[in-house]
Amino acid sequence: MLKARIVVGADGSPGSALAVRWAAAEARLREAELRVFTAYHRRDPRQQHDDDASAVVHEAVTQARTIAPGIEVRGLAMPGYAAPILLHAAEEAALLVVGDRRRGSLPGQPLGSVGSQVATHARASVVVVRGRPSCDDGPVVVGVDDGPATSTIIGRAFEEAALRKTPLLAVTANGRSSPAAQALGTEVDPQLDPWREKYPSVEVLREYAAGRPDKVLVQRCQEAQLVVVGPRRHGYQGVMLGAVGSELLRRAACPVLIAR
Repeated sequence: MLKARIVVGADGSPGSALAVRWAAAEARLREAELRVFTAYHRRDPRQQHDDDASAVVHEAVTQARTIAPGIEVRGLAMPGYAAPILLHAAEEAALLVVGDRRRGSLPGQPLGSVGSQVATHARASVVVVRGRPSCDDGPVVVGVDDGPATSTIIGRAFEEAALRKTPLLAVTANGRSSPAAQALGTEVDPQLDPWREKYPSVEVLREYAAGRPDKVLVQRCQEAQLVVVGPRRHGYQGVMLGAVGSELLRRAACPVLIAR
């Protein structure tokens, strides 16, 4: 049986280092292979860029093996542009992970070009690692609406919550408001019930909140360890994230998983 594969991009930046650590921890949870890729431009005949890229890969691989010592980790530096290299590398992967190049900048700025391209064009699910320096606790958050991809997104959120042994917070905004999230008991919820049966160990919190979905979910991310979203629609140019996904990629205080 082939192992699942996770691909992560590394460029030596602080955001990249967080992405490598996150990807290594996810590979450990899933018992998956981890592949680290670095892109560089071959301009210097003295191969300085090659050497620099090799050093970045070596550091990232060493870091990943420290986080997940039992996981197979391989690194590769390739000439070219980062986005196409990562997209190609992740064609058969279960997950593609990138960092937030804007780490330390003001919130609300556009996502960097590499993150934007892989988020909208990758065949695999994508995680953009951003937000607080450490997001090791808190629930997994997922937005619940009546969109066609909602069941897939909810299922992925349950899977991540089960792997992390943490509660799942399912949020519907613009519904009937409640003062706090409530634990699901015996009440029927057609969207969540099939996944509750598949993942009985996951504690589910259900919230109906007044307000715009993007703003509500950004607020819930303040204490979450992961938020799961999906594309609003697919097109010939990739996927369209919609207002909620785009806002989370700009402002979420935790990693954002775009479920395919």
